[in-house]
Amino acid sequence: MKKHKVVLYFLDMVLLCVLATNGFGQSGGATNEYGGTTDIFDYPVGARAMALGGAYVTAADDPFSLYWNPATLENVKAMSIGFYHTGLSGGTQYDFLSYVYPTISFGSFAAGVLRLALSDIPNRARDASYLGSQDYSRTLYMVGYGKYLFKWLSIGATAKIEHLNTPGYFDELSGSLGSYSESAVGGDFGLIFSSPFSRALLRNWLIGFNYQNVIQRSVQLSDKKEYSPRNFRFGLSRKFYIGNGTSHFLFAFESDNTEAKYVPNYLHFGGEFGFKEIFMLRVGYNKRGSYADGYGMTYGAGIRYLGFQLDYSYWSGVDMFFEGSHRISVSANIGKTREQKITDREARELERIQEEARKSREEERRNIFYTGMAQAREYFEKADYPRAFSAINRVLVLDDGSNGDLDFQQARDLAAQIDEAIKRQQQLALENEIAKTKQELEIQQQQQLIREHYDKAMAFWEDEQYREAIVECDRALQYDPNDKAVLDLRKMADDDLRNKINDLLSTANDLYKNNRTFDALKYYNDALPLASGIEEVESFIQGRINLLDNQLSFQNLIRRAVDYENSRQWEEAAELYQQALRSKPNNAELQRKYKEAHARANARQMEMTPEVARIYTMGVRAFRDEKFDEAIKYYEQALDKQPLNKTILNALDYARNQKRRANIPSETN
Repeated sequence: MKKHKVVLYFLDMVLLCVLATNGFGQSGGATNEYGGTTDIFDYPVGARAMALGGAYVTAADDPFSLYWNPATLENVKAMSIGFYHTGLSGGTQYDFLSYVYPTISFGSFAAGVLRLALSDIPNRARDASYLGSQDYSRTLYMVGYGKYLFKWLSIGATAKIEHLNTPGYFDELSGSLGSYSESAVGGDFGLIFSSPFSRALLRNWLIGFNYQNVIQRSVQLSDKKEYSPRNFRFGLSRKFYIGNGTSHFLFAFESDNTEAKYVPNYLHFGGEFGFKEIFMLRVGYNKRGSYADGYGMTYGAGIRYLGFQLDYSYWSGVDMFFEGSHRISVSANIGKTREQKITDREARELERIQEEARKSREEERRNIFYTGMAQAREYFEKADYPRAFSAINRVLVLDDGSNGDLDFQQARDLAAQIDEAIKRQQQLALENEIAKTKQELEIQQQQQLIREHYDKAMAFWEDEQYREAIVECDRALQYDPNDKAVLDLRKMADDDLRNKINDLLSTANDLYKNNRTFDALKYYNDALPLASGIEEVESFIQGRINLLDNQLSFQNLIRRAVDYENSRQWEEAAELYQQALRSKPNNAELQRKYKEAHARANARQMEMTPEVARIYTMGVRAFRDEKFDEAIKYYEQALDKQPLNKTILNALDYARNQKRRANIPSETN
């Protein structure tokens, strides 16, 4: 085993030397002022990041965000994959593959693998005879998550598992080559702050950091363990949009500070010009500590088309071992962007709401049409033309050109018949009066006009159209202000109008107290036109309407959530309950509803722990004995321990249904 550790240590030192010549280890230099190494996986990935001089901790917006800063995963617009490959000195291969899945409401998820490998390493015996070849590799598996907590703050974390596979020593007894492998776990943490300011010089700034290896990995090398040193990356960046916003200039800065001994801090600067988000030109600069020999200049370009992006970089400097470094990376978007998905969802919801409103209006319109037509025919047959006139006018005001199956031509024909009958009636009355004396005629004409207005007022009053009745009474009183019948009718209409307003308000208030806000709002809206001209009452009703409109938005969320819950669309129901909790975060019932909907939306088949299986079995036994309350209690205890277990959820729902069925006869009796 001691021989094996010596071989392992020797191979790691050789690999670190190879990486140092490629700028990997961030150690050494032209004058050897520094010693020590950083993380073996500290060599940058992604040609765009390298072209920006490594200033990528806030500028990342592609699948390589998983490596640079998990908080920038929220900047990835669509589901995407990225691949980067480079060959280093001595045949060493360095590869990175990542996948990012952004969601609409639950943040962005990512997974990736970073691999450093050296193949076909010859193995010889003490006498220099060839024993065969083996491979050396170190692989880093990464799982990341990023989420905007607020519009101005995104957080992210990455879990990392490193797997080491290295040649061992030759076993003389078995005649075979040995090997050695080991794994280690670590993690990163990152934050991104977005400028909340809208002024020209202050907007669009991003400030962030990535604390790499906040949870350190450790692998056994020789007689000592190798710990991945912590590295603190701090950066800021800003995009300056040009013209109509299709082109941009990006400035980025980053400072790397490592805890590794004798390794200097690094400064990175980068700039990018993007033309119509298709062609990009990039330049960057690296500065190592206070020394002038640093990494030097970097250059690069990129092209983006149909969701694919190809990036190129040229990395120069003394750490390139007297030559430049050409790097290429590829990324591709899959499907729609997050913004497109949100727009599609909102469009579908708007269409649904509009369709429901249209159906409701159409149903109300149909009811008014058929009721009005029936009343108009009845009054016309009884020669009660004023009431027939009032009824048919309620129908005709509905004619907006989009009639569907409503026959408004029939209504217009009936209205013409009513008008003709009224004219005949008026003409007949006029002819009868001509035979009388002028004075009598004037009196009769006056009385006739009063009677007509009175009859119309009476028709409106009987139809509970009190405001129209008052108007007709006032017209009649212009001819005879002392007409007792008209005055009495006007007083009744005025009293009934106020009573109707009070009844509507009282009903609305009762409905509101019983939490029937939508129904209460309808009564307030019915009362508002009746109170026109009564300033104090009109102002009060308008205030109540404004109050209820605000409350209805919350109740609408609850209604929609219940609808989704009844149709077993648990994910949509959970999202709406979560939105409602933002208004009432301490509402215990809302919390319970959200918890149940969320559990059912994410339920899956899973293996029960022994403790959960024991409790679940007790529930099954109680259910078999038709002890439903006891079964439900055990199922709920099991569900507390495994909230997303689909089997337990189904058993609990079934037990509750059986309990309800068992109680139906007793409730009926």
